[in-house]
Amino acid sequence: MTNRRRILVIEGLTKSFPAGFWRKPVRVLSDLSCDVYENEVVGFLGPNGAGKTTTIKILNRLAFADAGKATLFGEDVRDGKELRGRIGFMPEQPYFYEYLTAVEFLRLCGQLCGMARGETDSRSAKLLSRVGLEDARSMAIRKYSKGMMQRLGLAQALLHDPELVILDEPMSGLDPMGRMEVRNLIRELKTAGKTVFFSSHIISDVEVLCDRVIMLHKGEKVAEGRVEELIGSQILYIELVVSPVLAPGRLAEAGIPPGVGETQGDLLVLRAPGTREANGWMAGLLSAGCSIHSCLPVKKNLEEIFLERVGEGGVEGKSN
Repeated sequence: MTNRRRILVIEGLTKSFPAGFWRKPVRVLSDLSCDVYENEVVGFLGPNGAGKTTTIKILNRLAFADAGKATLFGEDVRDGKELRGRIGFMPEQPYFYEYLTAVEFLRLCGQLCGMARGETDSRSAKLLSRVGLEDARSMAIRKYSKGMMQRLGLAQALLHDPELVILDEPMSGLDPMGRMEVRNLIRELKTAGKTVFFSSHIISDVEVLCDRVIMLHKGEKVAEGRVEELIGSQILYIELVVSPVLAPGRLAEAGIPPGVGETQGDLLVLRAPGTREANGWMAGLLSAGCSIHSCLPVKKNLEEIFLERVGEGGVEGKSN
């Protein structure tokens, strides 16, 4: 990673907001430090209230830190007004002029970015088609569903072809097909040499998309690293899927102890604690006339790592 340019550098970011009747400060970010390198996809993961949205607002000059520093492309975000042309941003809850159509809204965005009318219209047509809004391009935005608004938010974030794309909960409000399309779009951005930094509650999406993950809890970073490093190489168990389902007595004859398997339809799923046990069980099962459909080592997934770091009770709360 050291041979790649650092696009985003966060150093000791701290932020508090006043809360309650007495307006006492509540800290939502505590000494946060992390990096994002060029041409990588980084997932910003944390429960509600962890400080993800606050961090993203600071990067986009929508909020200002009490302490610490954040730089984009080597420039302090507090001073670098020129940075806006190099960043594409989609907030968690995008706001639109709902009386406009998608085409009219993107033309407005293009004007704000200093784009020529022809370039704006050409990019808009491609992006609306890419995010699945081509048939709704002339419909008033007030008639859009939440998922359609999310797609339009993605289109405006990419309109000016930014180097860095910052997405706050890009999968929110999307159906499974929409989530798949957004995942594919993020992969395409990486292939095109872009850098993507996005927050999400959908851990499975983060696991399959990201090069690296930054985990946040109660305003503090609790983990950072490549997905495979966080998951590790430890094998929890070996899963065997076999058929037909044998009676307990025949399983015992095959050398398989009780309580290590469950029936799923016409299949028997067994969990062997290690490779040696799995090899012995397979030999016994084959001798008993069974067919082995699969033999897979099972490791921890990112969701289990996440829950270990933040605790299972830390997934509710007010979004920050």
